Amino acid sequence: MKTLFALITLAASLFAGIPAGNAFPATTLEDQFEKRHSVSAEDRIVLVSFERDVSNAVNAFLQKQPKGFLKVHNAKYIADISAMPTIVSKLFALPKMRDYHYPVLLNYDDGFEKRFDKKEGKLTVYRLQAGMVVSVEFVD
Repeated sequence: MKTLFALITLAASLFAGIPAGNAFPATTLEDQFEKRHSVSAEDRIVLVSFERDVSNAVNAFLQKQPKGFLKVHNAKYIADISAMPTIVSKLFALPKMRDYHYPVLLNYDDGFEKRFDKKEGKLTVYRLQAGMVVSVEFVD
């Protein structure tokens, strides 16, 4: 019985995302220009979108902000495009993203969403301090 409880607890922790108080995992991804970016101890906010509609809303907001907005706010924006067919991303999505004046860190890994917190139709916002998660919020 103790073994079963330990396995259930371990499984829950593997798929529970990143709770407040834990270190944000080492994350390095390429942006739409194939430049590598890492989430660092200086970053205060990490935005993560998992769905097209959420990404469209984030991009509409960021397009209205001045150039350097994310950098000034010590923020990174990650878009999970792992569900997008490769041909669609290469022919349509990436060329469109190259018109953005801010970096969009792109995730192509299918297991990515299991490591991060996600709610359908919401943007995940991690607030960080010295590399530690202070809070996790879900924004419309």
